[in-house]
Amino acid sequence: MPEPTQPTQTTIDAKADECELGTVIFWSWRGGWARVDRGGSDVYLGPAEIARAGIERLQPGARICFEVRQDKHGRKPWARRVRLAEPTA
Repeated sequence: MPEPTQPTQTTIDAKADECELGTVIFWSWRGGWARVDRGGSDVYLGPAEIARAGIERLQPGARICFEVRQDKHGRKPWARRVRLAEPTA
């Protein structure tokens, strides 16, 4: 039986994966917000999604890649499948 693996912090090339790029504008242990590069509403960053991605620390100004999900009850959009984006050279 294979051993369970620990989640690892990963970075991805946003061009290879069709996801939204954004910048973290606020983060605390209770969650945070990111500004989407294409414009529109800021998205909520839930602590569970960040932990699920294996990201230990998230600082304002960090570049991330994520899927935008809209709540069925009309609340603010939130980020799903969050990953750190590789810096562009």
